[in-house]
Amino acid sequence: MADLPFISIINPIRNVERTIETNLKYLLDIDYPKEKMEIVFGDGGSTDKTVDIIRQWQKKYDLIKLVIVPNSKSPGEARNAALKMAKGDYILFTDGDCAPRKDWAKKMLEPFFKDPQIGMVGGEIHTLRTDPDNDVESYCEQTKFLTVAGRCLMTEEGYYPGITKDLPHEMNGNIHSPFFATANAAVSKIAADAVGREFWHEITSEDVDFSLRILKKGFKLYYKPSAIVDHMHRVTLAAYCKQLYGYGFGHPLAVLKHAKKVIEIQLQYTPNYLTLVIPSPVRGIIYFGDYHFMHLFGLAFMINLIQTVLTHHVTMWLPVWAALFLFFLVKYFKPMAKLQPRSKFFTWARIRYVSNWALMKGGFKGGKTFGVIYLESSW
Repeated sequence: MADLPFISIINPIRNVERTIETNLKYLLDIDYPKEKMEIVFGDGGSTDKTVDIIRQWQKKYDLIKLVIVPNSKSPGEARNAALKMAKGDYILFTDGDCAPRKDWAKKMLEPFFKDPQIGMVGGEIHTLRTDPDNDVESYCEQTKFLTVAGRCLMTEEGYYPGITKDLPHEMNGNIHSPFFATANAAVSKIAADAVGREFWHEITSEDVDFSLRILKKGFKLYYKPSAIVDHMHRVTLAAYCKQLYGYGFGHPLAVLKHAKKVIEIQLQYTPNYLTLVIPSPVRGIIYFGDYHFMHLFGLAFMINLIQTVLTHHVTMWLPVWAALFLFFLVKYFKPMAKLQPRSKFFTWARIRYVSNWALMKGGFKGGKTFGVIYLESSW
């Protein structure tokens, strides 16, 4: 126990009174010497009871710190305020709607002790249900929303790949992008100092930017799936869609800041996706998957159907568009047939479709705002 390093746990929060008590209980139950840790909350201007709850806990635990950033523009800004206070040799990140498991801290530190070139470690993210009857929580749990496994085609413990070509798909925070979400990540003091101990203040994707900057400083990223944080997901479809809209909005900015000037066209088939890279004065990425083809062929079918009605002439293309539309419609919604209970198939299908559209809208808005050509991915 004497040789364990001092750690800081950074937690940006805002209006999380629904989950903060659970978050605190799990954090304080971590198997790590309390005299060798601090928990630093960065509040971004909560208007509910979040701050009051934390102050009550501070009366019992000196290791709980709180810094308030009124009207914080982003989680990154609140996180930075907490980060500036952090005294730890290693800094662990989580969120106010997360519940780290008992061995989380020790598991996160293991890779750092094996390789000094590791600057950042990311663990796995699972689900902690707060309402057994909530459909959105159930959907997120069953579809493994926020699960890290599969990113960069990795499912086992090991080093993330480095940045090889500065292409948009490496930088945007999507499935092939090497980054760790700050719901469950850790950074060494050396790596944090190397990037100025600062996340960007944009409203989202600050974890993508932070991870990429650490890679560019010559450090390695390491995936530790046994270091687990359970996440308390959104409980309304509107809140879930807002979360995904934010992700979509931030992806084009990450491309603008980090990718070289090309446009990528990616077909979402095969693990690596089929990619065409086109030199361009404007950066961008365009995905094509089941969601896109379902709409594309559905639109072609409707246009052809209207023409048929107006001209009283059926073209050979009408059944072709209809068949392709139905093929991709079934392909897109087929995974929902595996979710339980199966009697809620249309509920699951609605959540899938609406949340994918929210991601799309965020990408459209972000692309327009930052001058990037961006068509988001299909689920």
